[in-house]
Amino acid sequence: MSAWLRALGALLGLTGVVTAIVAGWYVTRDVAYAEAAAAYARHPDHPLFQADYYIAAVRHFGLLTLVGLGLVVGLAGGSALLGIAEVLRRLPRR
Repeated sequence: MSAWLRALGALLGLTGVVTAIVAGWYVTRDVAYAEAAAAYARHPDHPLFQADYYIAAVRHFGLLTLVGLGLVVGLAGGSALLGIAEVLRRLPRR
């Protein structure tokens, strides 16, 4: 059981960090959001620019959320599973 939890913890940690890295890479290259934000800043009362900005903002901030959640879930969840595996390894068998 300890080996399976150790493997699952390592997999969860790796998956979370890789997800955060890939989502962060997409955030840095999100030119649609930058263009929509610039157009919205020039014409804040125009409904078409507002709609374009909101659509681009949902994707952009969704990716930012994915970066944060990937790091938190990957590192915290993976560490918790690795910790449980270590506790189970150290407990005496019955």
